[in-house]
Amino acid sequence: MKLALAHPGVGPFVQQTARALLEAELLASYWTTFADQPDASWRTTLVRVATAVGIDMNRELERRAVKEVPANLLRTLPYWELARTLLTRIGVDPRLVDIVWEQETLRFDSRVARRGLKGVDGIYGYEFSALASFQEAQRRGLARVYEVPSPAHGFVQSLIQREIERFPELDDGKRKYFLARQARRTERQQQEWALADVVIANSTFTRNSYAAAGLDVSKVRIVPLGAPPINEARHERGNDKSGPLRVLWVGTFSIRKGAHYLLSAWRRIVPSNSAILNVFGANELPRKLTSDLPASVHLSATVPKSILAEHYRAADVLVFPTLCDGFGLVVTEAFAHGLPVITTSQAGAADFVRHGENGLIIPAGDASAIAEALQWCLSHRVELKAMRRAALETAKRMQWSDFRQALARHVIDGLRDAGYSA
Repeated sequence: MKLALAHPGVGPFVQQTARALLEAELLASYWTTFADQPDASWRTTLVRVATAVGIDMNRELERRAVKEVPANLLRTLPYWELARTLLTRIGVDPRLVDIVWEQETLRFDSRVARRGLKGVDGIYGYEFSALASFQEAQRRGLARVYEVPSPAHGFVQSLIQREIERFPELDDGKRKYFLARQARRTERQQQEWALADVVIANSTFTRNSYAAAGLDVSKVRIVPLGAPPINEARHERGNDKSGPLRVLWVGTFSIRKGAHYLLSAWRRIVPSNSAILNVFGANELPRKLTSDLPASVHLSATVPKSILAEHYRAADVLVFPTLCDGFGLVVTEAFAHGLPVITTSQAGAADFVRHGENGLIIPAGDASAIAEALQWCLSHRVELKAMRRAALETAKRMQWSDFRQALARHVIDGLRDAGYSA
């Protein structure tokens, strides 16, 4: 059995999936939109043009390096993704970026359907970018594996809409645009699901969101994501009582991630000299909510992993109060750095957080609960530091190698159950 893997991005979980298929001798090719090619002549020109308009494209390109599979298996369709990346970095209206993303995704799927299915036994696709390729694979009698990293689209969008209705200040004036596209995108996702022989989800939370939407979850196989390699010395960092509590946020600062609840909690209980909140990620909250922050809150854009690793090691706790997350890789990344986590039961990775041992589990959408968790950390510095060892031990038990082995096993077993000779 040889599968073509197709995903518009090159994020860690996609590359690890590609490597899992490669190690199991299942990978025929890895189709994506754009990946860095350090020796390509176009790279120098692109970096020069981007620098002229104030964009550090070299950093962006390094983030898109594919290191987990041989270059000869990589197939790229880069142009729309380059346009979307430049528009994002320039800071244009998110609605325009979304229009480009949708066109990119549809065109990518169509190209894979036309060019990616020759000489393979099946296709491994992802949400929103697999409908045309799944339809063509079905016509040819090929296997179809579908991975859904996120909860059901309708579930997520309805949740965000409820938050905006509850807190009108969250409305940035762009919500109507996305609501108008919700039904169409939900329908596309459900069509992809119906065509799949096997569905891979990363948590019970994700699977349950699709069950609530009325989809057949009998073909779902749950494979939790992994943690980066750990360093035993990392858990010794962090302080006991001296200095302010160092709280870290990594990832998009958005409604779905519960950022507005964190800011509410922070303003409520944290004295200016007792704690520092460092946020690394794109800020998607309306500007009026982040224009007058306490001096102890520092918002920063996404930074390279080497710099982020230092912040993981220096922090005392990661806060991830998500309202809805299929997994939450930041949790396993924090554990790999010996960092305890405050998160909610609405994160798939919460399955691996043991309350009071390697972190704290709180209800989603509850600023008071966040405030209480932060207050506990402030008044239990020694106990918080002791959690670092348990965080490392958790990361040890869920390495990326464990993910790859489990994924390959579930793909093979799932395809056999669906009647294919895997």
